[in-house]
Amino acid sequence: MFPFQEFSHFVMGDMTVYYLQDGSRLTFTLIPTGMENQLPEHRLSLKDTVACRGIAKVFQCDFPASVLEDMTQFKLVGDGYPNRFAPGNTMRGSASLQGLEFEAQKEHGNTVETIFSNRRGIRLVHSVKYRKGTGYLEINTSITNNSAETVELEMLDSFSIGMLSPFQPDDGLDKYRIHRFRSFWSMEGRHESTAVEDLGLEMSWSTYGMRVLRFGQTSSMPVKEFFPMIGFEDTDAGVVWGAQLAATGPWRLEATRFADHLNLSGGHPDRELGNWTKKLQPGETFRGPAAIVSCVKGDIQDLMTRLTAWPIDNALSNVPSETDLPVIFNEWCTTWGCPSRENLLPIARTLKGHGIRYFVLDDGWFKSKNSKYNGIGDWIVSEEKYPGGLKKFTGELRKMGFIPGVWFEFENCLPGSHLLEERPELLLTLDDRIYQTERRFLDFRKKEVWDYLDEKLIRMLKENDFGYLKVDYNAPIGFGADTENGSPAEGLREHLEAVGRYYRHLRRELPELVIEICSSGGHRLTPEWMRIGNMGSFSDAHEGESIPLIGASTQQLIPMERNQIWAVLRAENDAQRLYYSLAAGFLGRLCLSGEIDKLSPRQKKIMFEAVDFYHRIAPLVKYGVSRLERKLTSRSSNYPAGWQILTRSWRKEKMLVIHGFRNTPEQLSVCLNGNAEILGVLKEDTIDVRIGNGKLLVSGLRDYSGLVVLVRQ
Repeated sequence: MFPFQEFSHFVMGDMTVYYLQDGSRLTFTLIPTGMENQLPEHRLSLKDTVACRGIAKVFQCDFPASVLEDMTQFKLVGDGYPNRFAPGNTMRGSASLQGLEFEAQKEHGNTVETIFSNRRGIRLVHSVKYRKGTGYLEINTSITNNSAETVELEMLDSFSIGMLSPFQPDDGLDKYRIHRFRSFWSMEGRHESTAVEDLGLEMSWSTYGMRVLRFGQTSSMPVKEFFPMIGFEDTDAGVVWGAQLAATGPWRLEATRFADHLNLSGGHPDRELGNWTKKLQPGETFRGPAAIVSCVKGDIQDLMTRLTAWPIDNALSNVPSETDLPVIFNEWCTTWGCPSRENLLPIARTLKGHGIRYFVLDDGWFKSKNSKYNGIGDWIVSEEKYPGGLKKFTGELRKMGFIPGVWFEFENCLPGSHLLEERPELLLTLDDRIYQTERRFLDFRKKEVWDYLDEKLIRMLKENDFGYLKVDYNAPIGFGADTENGSPAEGLREHLEAVGRYYRHLRRELPELVIEICSSGGHRLTPEWMRIGNMGSFSDAHEGESIPLIGASTQQLIPMERNQIWAVLRAENDAQRLYYSLAAGFLGRLCLSGEIDKLSPRQKKIMFEAVDFYHRIAPLVKYGVSRLERKLTSRSSNYPAGWQILTRSWRKEKMLVIHGFRNTPEQLSVCLNGNAEILGVLKEDTIDVRIGNGKLLVSGLRDYSGLVVLVRQ
């Protein structure tokens, strides 16, 4: 049972959400449906513990073992900050909550709304939306200023989950873990599972000292340092809770603890973490990024399978050419920024008729030797590289059966561009000066910026018959931008919100355009960006031995069908290296690059064998469920040691993507749970694959081997 009175509960698929009450206060939690009878009676007091009984006896006081945290959390400028050592660590529990009263709870359709208000005219609406047949909830909180005066907001939680874990009768000694995924350039998605005690989240002896883990991102690259995800696991009960934030920019997540139970929460950065404040005008409503929330009887992989379904279910566009998940060719690792008709046509002729649908020109198509003005910002087609214009070249690609693609970085410009020198009024400012890194940034809140990009981007795509757009973003905005509506961090939020609106505008103008989201590789792999785009670049790890590790990690955080992975092929590659690279592409969307036209007949045979096999397994990438197993003997990503197996299951078929790293065993076996037959393999001749005693048996592995096996059970 819960240590607080139940106010209401709702069954949402295989999850049950609970609203618990302590006087006039409410908290929110959820558990897997059917586990209600496993809730133990929770201890009520700490006064008899060794640490508390002395002081409790002297002062005749109590120390409650459970402390309810409000399900809505916000802070207005001018109100008191929280107590219990919290200032500087969290803004939860501020004086803004005082006087906030429950108004109503309404269930309409698939949404439950819980409404609070106060006498000052502040109204909060906490919404929980469930889509039938899914394994997640979409939670958000809106705040409305119904007063006659402007108020300034400095903190708002999108979601807050309390009472973790309800399956323990006390503080859950050595039973709780926090899950996060770290991310740095070319090393995205490293899983971190840490005991709460190691994070300093063990409760204090008296519940007086609040424990806080607060982290997030304050720049316009939302997946830098961490993915916007947090998970909490009760290892004894075998239940995991977690959330991802559908952020396009800065975000904040927290794990907090007063007493026996922990709380997960998050939203937009607050004033302490991100120097964020927002002015709410009379009648104005504001909400944070949506939180995708779930709980499951299982482990962190089961949780992530549920959370990563959200971008697919809520996709802005379902482009017809993406239905069968075609293979991509991108020439970045071929020309390294110097693409031309002359050096790309031989590659196109090599790939013609072999099942590669997208042929993508990457950075450099706009460079010109004789122009002072070139590069990012102007995007002027190089006539030397494309005699007769790009339309002539894309026409040649179309005749060969390709959908032409092109790289753009349209949110910023470089020094030496017409845009910077002639149109500075279009650029983002901070302190009334143009915001500068090595780049300058267009201010998407301005109509003139949209007009400029409609001419430079949308018109160019239409006139040159491009059907694929790779959008890159290689320099983040840090502190913020000028605004009259709050702090510079609010200016950055406004700007990024407008960027998102422009993508929607782009979708309306070119409804069949395939959009790849790239940000120095994987710095925009959030649920919202994956909802906007059709694919995401998993990383800028182009040719390193770390690719299978990174690719398997990022497919846990975004839909596998959006997880585009480099397979760069070189003329000097032996068969072992080719299979290693190509097998990694089966961890998501296979993207070829490299010296395609210079490969030997034998090397080309291996490449086309992989492309054909990818077509066969594409339904598993699209519809399957993954399980990742690793046994690594080194912590290094750059020099991995050990082995990794990704199993992707759909209906009666399983795809196994197997990689042996440094010091790999010569043999591996995988339990198949019953009779099975091998339907196909992608491997070098020296590796043997067979089935025996209900297991897949692989032998002949060497350091840095890769293979893919398809079986039916």
